[in-house]
Amino acid sequence: MPHPYFLDFNNEDSWMYATAFIRPDGNKGEDQRTLSMPEGPDRLFYITDSVMYPPSPGSEATDLHCHEHYTGWEVFFVDEGSMDLYVNGKKVFVDAGSILHIQPYEAHAMRFYSPTKYRLFGHGMTINANTAVIPTLLARDPNFRDDPEYPVNSRRGGSDTGSFGRETPVWEEAPVEQCSTVRHISRPLATFKLDGVTAKMITARWENGGINELWAYEMEKGFKVKTRKFCTQPQMYYVTAGQVKFTVFDEEFIAKPGCVVKVPKLGNCSIEALTDAVIYDVGGLPRMQAYMLDRASILKYDPERAKDPATFANLREKFNIQLLLG
Repeated sequence: MPHPYFLDFNNEDSWMYATAFIRPDGNKGEDQRTLSMPEGPDRLFYITDSVMYPPSPGSEATDLHCHEHYTGWEVFFVDEGSMDLYVNGKKVFVDAGSILHIQPYEAHAMRFYSPTKYRLFGHGMTINANTAVIPTLLARDPNFRDDPEYPVNSRRGGSDTGSFGRETPVWEEAPVEQCSTVRHISRPLATFKLDGVTAKMITARWENGGINELWAYEMEKGFKVKTRKFCTQPQMYYVTAGQVKFTVFDEEFIAKPGCVVKVPKLGNCSIEALTDAVIYDVGGLPRMQAYMLDRASILKYDPERAKDPATFANLREKFNIQLLLG
């Protein structure tokens, strides 16, 4: 069973279950592992880890699976491989290190050049109603999918996954920098430098239905930060570079690229960069942008007020900031 606080994409012990998707021509299109199911009223913290495969030899652009979702936001970290992304009338080349932020009603399709690791952090997603029971079925019978009664009964009662197909896209090729769907840590929406860490906003709250934000933290070796004693919101952090020591309650984890750390509500956490490192706040519930902007304002226009430690403590409380930054 996955650990409640520490998940590793590269470790089968972190997988709730694995499945494969086969194309109509019989070739494999995707290997997918589910690591975390949606949680809470906004269905946050849904995590899947996929390896996407190139199309079969001889396939044409008309074979693209173009679709859109009418609910939820998809955030894909392209950790290995490359693809062409077709979205909003554009075709752009996407390589490793990029982040796809796909919003509802954005019709999209992908064509992969090589096996591509494609890691999803979703919120608000309407997933197949059968998904939650799959681990239980697997534990009782690993071959349950081969039972002829399974596919028939799984479709009964409906299985609306919140997506629907679209026609083959018409596109113009464009530089990736002109495609707002593709984000990168080198092209943040905003940057704030603090002692030992640079905070970069990758997606904003207004792009996520007002629910959350996506932040990257570039940490220098030796940087340390902790959360409040009793966190008022759950948190989730994803490591993409370096080594980071997380302590959740009294459990210590050394996280490397591909590791996810979950901190439950009313839990606490400390973070220490053992090397230069990058982590993403993929939960993004606190109003970090508002905090960073108001903090910058006080530092510039009211430096005397900034000298009082209570000033920024009150500001963190106002915007529900969990990390004791600044």
